Amino acid sequence: MRLVLTSLDGSLLDLESNSYGAARQALAALERRSIPLVLYSLRTRAQLEHVRRQLHLEHPFICEDGSAVYVPEHYFPAGILDERWQHRPPYYVYALGLPYARLRSILQQVRQDSRLDLIGFGDWTASELAAAAGIPLEEAERAQQREYSEIFSYSGDPETLREAFAQQEANLTQHLLRVRQLHFSSLPQWYLTGWVQPVTEPHFSPGEEAVRRLLDCYQRHLGPVQSLGIGCSPPDVAFLRWAERKVVLPSPIADSLWNEALPQWQLAQLPGPEGWNEVVLTWLEETDHGGE
Repeated sequence: MRLVLTSLDGSLLDLESNSYGAARQALAALERRSIPLVLYSLRTRAQLEHVRRQLHLEHPFICEDGSAVYVPEHYFPAGILDERWQHRPPYYVYALGLPYARLRSILQQVRQDSRLDLIGFGDWTASELAAAAGIPLEEAERAQQREYSEIFSYSGDPETLREAFAQQEANLTQHLLRVRQLHFSSLPQWYLTGWVQPVTEPHFSPGEEAVRRLLDCYQRHLGPVQSLGIGCSPPDVAFLRWAERKVVLPSPIADSLWNEALPQWQLAQLPGPEGWNEVVLTWLEETDHGGE
């Protein structure tokens, strides 16, 4: 079987317009062939559900930087998902991230102990967030429906911030924290996630574990997977590592991806949905073997 893994912002969606219009031809080609399109994003479940409705997708997706995998009910036959998948209608969920309430508590502790000016999404009303970020109110409401991550603003020294969270992590038991700057944001925003350190694969990030688990489900259901991964920013490493074909789209921060590059990574010629469209169509032509 064939499968496409992709990020959204700067890849399938244009950074300025948030439109996927230039990728319509490739999206239609995937739909005709019944090839799963799996979205991987730092966005929330509510935000990804909104995008999936627009794209008419009914496939699994991975949200909040790999913190949880959502598989629609009845997508896989019985026996493919084990007891670690929680049934939360209309999905089965494999959750890896620390709950939002725990992250909010950690953020508050860092703010208190280090006296840093940190303002998280949970500190805003939806109207305030919409005005500050320059987004529609409905999108602000979806962005605030966080389950495993927090976005916060901070304009001070980045190293001071990282040291503050490192100190907080040292006080936790078998928990890891990750704080990264959001380079695509117009505001000085940071992204906080956390997870329980796995016993079997301690070097895996939640994103890598999430992708690995989902690909394993496809393989056990339908056999070997030919996968195409398309990304444009550092978080996309989590799924690019596991894709058979790894393509990076040009972006203002794409160069930093190459610090993690593995053999046979490719750089697309065009950025955004235009490049995405070209990459997918080329891959389909190469793997169709003369027909659909």
